[in-house]
Amino acid sequence: MSFLLVRVDDRLLHGQVVFGWGGALRPGAYLIVDDRVAADAWERGLFEAAAPAGCRVEVRATEEFASGWQAWPEARRTIVLIGELAGLSRLCRGGFRPVGGIALGGLHARPGTVEVLRYLHLTLPEIADLIGLLDAGCELYAQDLPTARRHGPGALRALLAGAMASR
Repeated sequence: MSFLLVRVDDRLLHGQVVFGWGGALRPGAYLIVDDRVAADAWERGLFEAAAPAGCRVEVRATEEFASGWQAWPEARRTIVLIGELAGLSRLCRGGFRPVGGIALGGLHARPGTVEVLRYLHLTLPEIADLIGLLDAGCELYAQDLPTARRHGPGALRALLAGAMASR
């Protein structure tokens, strides 16, 4: 299955996604995959109401998306936004392998994280999990904007290993 973009970003739908990625890719829909947002009707409504002109926003829980991603309507016009690495891990371990890979694009500093890239801050267990996902054949890359350098799976593995070794 080929989505327009699959991106892990803890901010989900925000200006960088809408104007940076959306401006370059022209999606018809944004699909937010996040258990917390899916469980909160008020927050879900905020994201759905914030749909850019000409687009729709849908929200799904991780398990709901996992059971139906292969038959997603209009996938080629959809940007998928995954809010947390735990959700990404569950999806990938369940066989989620979108054509074009998965962008790690916005995981920001929080207690216990190490900076891998200026837009990618991870805990040591998260780094180990991402290396495991790469080992399992999940095509991950790091890129914050469409005009920025793309760190493919090999470069990402080296960055992760370097961050792990520095701790």
